Amino acid sequence: MNLAVGRRHSGPGDMATDLGLEELAIRVLCLGTPQGSVKEAVIPLLHNYQWQSQLHQVIFKALAAIPSDDPSILRDLLPAKLTRMGFPDVEWETFFAPHSLSRDESLDLVRRMMAGS
Repeated sequence: MNLAVGRRHSGPGDMATDLGLEELAIRVLCLGTPQGSVKEAVIPLLHNYQWQSQLHQVIFKALAAIPSDDPSILRDLLPAKLTRMGFPDVEWETFFAPHSLSRDESLDLVRRMMAGS
């Protein structure tokens, strides 16, 4: 999978890239990797990240507040938590769609996001 990141917001394509990386990071947080969850490692790294999407930021905050990293528990708890946060109509399948990133690739993705912010 190509995780290349351009300079932030030098053009409309960069914003789309940023949003795609953010969505992928949320998917990794929701599903983990074949090597297990990365939530404990990723949440602190993204704590000060400047999210480009308000929805991604709210989902990140909700995930950080849920004390589990089990994908089935997250799938059960996130909709109600997001509804209480003012986001009742989220298409959840997007964030629980399978990905192919390993633990190392997931951490690399987060480092690239942080370097671009």
